[in-house]
Amino acid sequence: MRTPLLWPSILTPADEIAEVKYLYALLTGVEYSAKGWEAALALYHTSLSPPTSISKDVASGWRWIACNECILELYHLRSRMEKIQAVQLRKCPSLLPWIDSAVTRGARKRLDDYFPDIEALRHATAHKGENEVNSDVHVPDGQHFALTGFREPLRYSTPYLGRMRSLDITDESLRKVVEVVDSYLSGFESAAKELERQGHLE
Repeated sequence: MRTPLLWPSILTPADEIAEVKYLYALLTGVEYSAKGWEAALALYHTSLSPPTSISKDVASGWRWIACNECILELYHLRSRMEKIQAVQLRKCPSLLPWIDSAVTRGARKRLDDYFPDIEALRHATAHKGENEVNSDVHVPDGQHFALTGFREPLRYSTPYLGRMRSLDITDESLRKVVEVVDSYLSGFESAAKELERQGHLE
């Protein structure tokens, strides 16, 4: 998993130079989201079997931090991919012939298929205190309360807008994240090769 080097070339139109650089920064962020997910998952595993020098309370706190980070990195990943497709590529028209839009669209669709609750989980996590004091809005129908936590092993669950939302904090989830990111970034490889062929700007 490595971000293709999208750096302006000597043939890049002047009004696209800064935009191509920003596109490359956004793509680097896509890669970072996968690495951030991997780091959060490692922290989660450590929280389940902490070193003897770490108290159970601290290890429990790590578990919550890891889950929050996994959720936020998924949301950031989705946001970056959407920004690239909907906004940034339009500002780099000279690159469009070398970007495989079918591949990038397919990767975005798989992300939503694999993790359908990304947005709800993000909102539930970012506004946890507010949601708890307005629990009547968020608890599933027929229940008086619904606690955020781990009802099943390795599955984080939280109520949001009348439904329980969940995310598996597992190696399989990481595999899916990496698969999506690898596929998405591959859609920009031809553009990177073309810019290199043309000759990068200093």
